[in-house]
Amino acid sequence: MRTYFFSPLISTEDLDKNYKLIIEILKKAGVFVVASSDENNTDFKKEELENMQESGEILLDKMDCIIIEASQTDQEIGYLLAYAISQKKPLLYLYKKGTPEKVSFGYLNKKNTPDFVRMASYTIKDLEQKVLQFIDEVGMGKGIKEKPTIKFTLRITSQMERYLDWKSKRKKVSKADLLRKILERMIEEEGDFRGK
Repeated sequence: MRTYFFSPLISTEDLDKNYKLIIEILKKAGVFVVASSDENNTDFKKEELENMQESGEILLDKMDCIIIEASQTDQEIGYLLAYAISQKKPLLYLYKKGTPEKVSFGYLNKKNTPDFVRMASYTIKDLEQKVLQFIDEVGMGKGIKEKPTIKFTLRITSQMERYLDWKSKRKKVSKADLLRKILERMIEEEGDFRGK
């Protein structure tokens, strides 16, 4: 799983510790992390980043989810929220408990927040639990509908093709949607798969 972690540049010493802790939690969980606060703190190789930039690819498109620590205001938070909502990309909007409401909710309120955007206040004691719960939800697809973005070529027999045609017509869905539903059902039934 790939996660983009954003933290404002203007910060406090306490918040800087929290940012580092969030990155540690993610890496300990085996998550591929790109952190805004430190361009060297990325699991992408330098060549990969250069190739993406040259080809015009957007780094955020490569991410499975975004985590924002929003205890301090920053203009980029609004951009990241708009991007996540437009792309239906899962996002965790974290703010430290006790942050003034004007800062903590900034651009969000309960009415305009889609299901795939999670808002959570945290303390140091429950920060790890909140981050890991979000990562598990994204990995398992629970409560967050992920938009299919990965192309996959599959060679099948003519009998399989006839079956897919027949089944997709009966269910009134495309063959691709039918195969996605079958895979989703298999993932749900697999008890020890954790979305890695």
